[in-house]
Amino acid sequence: MRKKLILILSIVILGCANNKEQVSTIKIKDEKAQKISEMMEGYVDNNFDSSIISDDAIIKFNKIEMTKTGFEDLVNTHHAMFSEISFPEGWMETVNYVGNDVKNAGGKYSDDYGSTWTSHWSDWTAISKISGDTISNHCYFGYKWKNDKIIEVSAIFPDEAFNKELVMFMEANK
Repeated sequence: MRKKLILILSIVILGCANNKEQVSTIKIKDEKAQKISEMMEGYVDNNFDSSIISDDAIIKFNKIEMTKTGFEDLVNTHHAMFSEISFPEGWMETVNYVGNDVKNAGGKYSDDYGSTWTSHWSDWTAISKISGDTISNHCYFGYKWKNDKIIEVSAIFPDEAFNKELVMFMEANK
C-alpha cells in the first residue's frame, strides 16, 4: 500500500510539474540592458562600438530602414551635426516572450514566441551646430536578441526637428 501511495504521489507531482505553463519574464538592468547602455555611452562619447549588433541586423528608425553600416554612419553624422549630445540610460527592461499568450497571439506577433527583446525609453538631446537650437526627443528603442547579438533594432521618436536640422546640415555641406 505504501509503495502504491508513493507511486501515485510521484505521478501526480510529475504530472503537475510537466503541465506548468511557461510565462514571459521581465528583467530590469540585466546583462543585455547593460551592454546596450555601454554601446549608447560610446555613441554619446563619439566612440560607438556596435560589436553587439549582428552584421545582418534589421535596423529601423521610424520608417527608415538601414544596415549596420548605415547605423554606424548615422552616429558619425549626428556628431557632425550636433554638440553636447545626451542620451541617458533611461528605463530598460529585457523580456523573454514565452507562454500560450504569445504563442497564440496570431499574425506576426506569434512569430516572436521565444524571442528576447530589450526595450529602452529615454530622452535624446543635443545642440545643433547649424542653428544653435537645442533639439530634444523622447524616444523608444527595441532591441531583439539572438544569443548575445542584437538582430533587430526598432527606434520610434518624433523626427520633425531632427529632419529640419538635417536639411540645413546637408545644404551647408554641399
